[in-house]
Amino acid sequence: MSEYPAESIDLHRRGLEARDAGRLDEAADLLRQAYEAGHPEGAHELGMMAADRGDERQAVGWWRRAADAGLPQSAFEVGYAAERAGDRDEAGQWYRKAAEGGHTGGTLNLAVLTEHDGNVDEAMRLYRRAWDLGSDEAAFNLGRLYDDEGKGDLEAAATWYTRAAERGNGGAAFNLGFVRQDQGDPAGKIEAWRRAADLGHPKAAFCLGLHYGESGDEDAAIVWFRRSAQETGQDKAAHNLSGIYRRRGDERSARFWSEFSTGLSGYSPEFEAFASAGSAAAIQQQDVLNDALGDGYISFDVDGRTLDSGGRTFHGMTFLGSFSHVSQTWLWAWDNPHYASGLPAIAPLRAIREHGERHAIPELVTGGLDLSGFPDPAQAAATMAIAAAGLLGGNGVRSCRVNDGKGSFYFHLDDPALPVAEFDHLAASRLLMTAAEIFPAEQRRVVRGFLAHHGCRIRESAEVVDGLFPQGGQVTVAFTAEGRIKAISSGRTATE
Repeated sequence: MSEYPAESIDLHRRGLEARDAGRLDEAADLLRQAYEAGHPEGAHELGMMAADRGDERQAVGWWRRAADAGLPQSAFEVGYAAERAGDRDEAGQWYRKAAEGGHTGGTLNLAVLTEHDGNVDEAMRLYRRAWDLGSDEAAFNLGRLYDDEGKGDLEAAATWYTRAAERGNGGAAFNLGFVRQDQGDPAGKIEAWRRAADLGHPKAAFCLGLHYGESGDEDAAIVWFRRSAQETGQDKAAHNLSGIYRRRGDERSARFWSEFSTGLSGYSPEFEAFASAGSAAAIQQQDVLNDALGDGYISFDVDGRTLDSGGRTFHGMTFLGSFSHVSQTWLWAWDNPHYASGLPAIAPLRAIREHGERHAIPELVTGGLDLSGFPDPAQAAATMAIAAAGLLGGNGVRSCRVNDGKGSFYFHLDDPALPVAEFDHLAASRLLMTAAEIFPAEQRRVVRGFLAHHGCRIRESAEVVDGLFPQGGQVTVAFTAEGRIKAISSGRTATE
């Protein structure tokens, strides 16, 4: 920066501050003054602001001025704009100018154009240069060229693929697996594909599922097909899972995975087992929270972890996720591109996701879920949010409509100022029957979970579950032979 006039440096700094604060008109004026005072990065930033507005012609004009003043990053942008417009010759000229200035992207893109022109030796020289400048994609391309679809120098290919993978290139790790296979190293193939899966390559987990399925290890195949379906949305992985479960006679799991990509009509057995245990207590806590909060306009602060409702401010807010009433889909906040996963109000979701990973609960680890097959998709989303929020303790879940009613946001509160539900024998029958209707296949688990939540000593037989309270009192639930609730008695209250 010292080679620029002091006045231009100050104008440039103030321009960036105004831009970051959202004062765009002021930023544009300051950056223009910085450029005119001898700071070419002022022109570069004006080009970026024009590009953000969608005015590419003006953006390229500013980038050209900055590039002519010696900025390699601006030369790259001009070249990239020329390439998008289909002028490869002009793109190559600007990429070369960027490369001469030490720009990584310019060097890489010039290598790609050179390779497409048939000059492989020069392209490889440029890829090596781009690698030295920090490009993992350059190492991937060198591995690809040496590999030559298994017909080339496999040792050199493995070397470059490994280097790229070490810098986080999932495609290189995936291709390395095929090189190891061609080298007669099946263990090396699996190791490479595992790394590719961990790096998020969209095909790696699916290929591992196929490998273990063909090897006869269905349990391992299930693990990898699940990762493929949940993390990368591979329809074939979900289809294969459905087939495996159907062959095993597990129709509930087979149904879930057959609908995973097209619209769920029910939860997974793993989620039902998890959610049913806390369902009656969660319903009771929601009743208490709703009475305490009442109705009112809601606003929230994801940095301060606060939620305002009815003129009161509540603390310990976690932003759980959102439901689209248009597409009937749920999106966990940690997978929402509009919010950083490290935000204070989103960070607590790690506990939910980690629980889902430990217990193989797909609803808790899949970023987005299509709930369109449920009879009431919005209620299905609310049930899922409330059940998951139980892992965070606290006071329950609050929701509000957003985007003119097209969506709903869901928040969990953990504020000591809010009340916590205590056992109410008058409400026990209603709570248990309501929860049992939500999870009809897990009614015994609903009862056990509710009694355990309130500290009961549980006695159980095939026909009856009794809950004895430390402070006295008893809840008795009778079941049919099919595991459905037949009768509930609690204090003086009985329901049949």
